[in-house]
Amino acid sequence: METVAFYSYKGGVGRSLLLAYAARFLAKLGKGVVALDFDFDAPGLHYKLETDPSFAGGVVPYLLATAEGASSPPNLEDHMISVPVATASAGWLRLMPAGPAPHQKYWADVKKFGDRLCQGDPSGQGLMALLDLKARIEDELRPDHLLIDARAGVTYLGGLATTILADIVVCMSATNQESVDGTLKVAQALKIAPRLANQKPLRLVPVLSRATEADPAGYQIAYVHVREIDEKIFALPHDGLDASEVVREASPLYEAYMGLFQEIFPSRQHQPAAPENL
Repeated sequence: METVAFYSYKGGVGRSLLLAYAARFLAKLGKGVVALDFDFDAPGLHYKLETDPSFAGGVVPYLLATAEGASSPPNLEDHMISVPVATASAGWLRLMPAGPAPHQKYWADVKKFGDRLCQGDPSGQGLMALLDLKARIEDELRPDHLLIDARAGVTYLGGLATTILADIVVCMSATNQESVDGTLKVAQALKIAPRLANQKPLRLVPVLSRATEADPAGYQIAYVHVREIDEKIFALPHDGLDASEVVREASPLYEAYMGLFQEIFPSRQHQPAAPENL
């Protein structure tokens, strides 16, 4: 199971939308995909994948039940949503949302979980809970890919998702100086972050988002700086995204998505043409 975390130092760069399209792309190619929403403070992956926002399960309810010492592990299927995939292949997609946001109980559960595991946790319980969740997903569902929406900024949970859980981290940045500077600092930290003994070095894929032709100088400056992460950078133009966040086929953004997916998932390079109607 290959695990890819999608990370951004600042919000609003299209991180969750990119993950949602990547998940559908892989499922349409016949792969089994699980998507996890770890952006607890601003969860939105369930909207991008058009699932029921009132669904009672999710990552927070699951981890909270585990932290509170449930007599047996929660049933994974009770915390997952099956996302329809229009394909004749055997591909499938399941979403584990953060929880039933934006309902009040969800926010109370987020605080309770943070108090128990995430804030100044010297015991390692938070890490073990996440590793156990990942192991159960791999053992019970056997997906080809696990995609994690890691929240923006520098946080305890985001750090675990990007340094320990992931094999690949997609580092997304807007072209403004604040976003670029923060992304570079985080990328530098990821490169030297400790890994588990059996893990390969972390692979970083830099992505410049919301690129426009209106500020070519600003884009060029950002491009030069982000090359410190990796020589190969992908740019996602703003053109092609409508008000409902549907990426138009054959638009510059759609074509950029396809190129990026071929880079992130190199074993797909020799597949037939990319599936349509993502």
